[in-house]
Amino acid sequence: MISKMSLIGKIGITIIYNEYTILKSWWKTAFLLFVIQAVIFIALSIWNANTAKRFKRLLLPLIFLFIGIIGFIYTYYDFTETSHRLLKKTFHIGFYIFWLTWFGNCLFFMTKKMHKIEDIPKEEEIEMN
Repeated sequence: MISKMSLIGKIGITIIYNEYTILKSWWKTAFLLFVIQAVIFIALSIWNANTAKRFKRLLLPLIFLFIGIIGFIYTYYDFTETSHRLLKKTFHIGFYIFWLTWFGNCLFFMTKKMHKIEDIPKEEEIEMN
């Protein structure tokens, strides 16, 4: 969706904003956004596995959620008030979907319950039974 920008957007990226050429290719954009989401998921998974207290487990997802809200608001502002409003709706929707999946990652780890790992019985305990 992001790569389906308007003709004005493609010309602008080609001539002026060369650092955004990755957005012209759908698979490069998809790969970049997938890597970002995977890094967030892995970071939250490691954090969730290594913390026991509920408040501490909620801390990192809340920080990421706050960053995501700021990013979503800035994206909305950027697409309505700056020259990026000239790009197509599919371009905008692609970024909004990115932020929604960001929120989904955070909410998943905020609502995930901690599972207690039962102790593995020792060899001596098994033989006695």
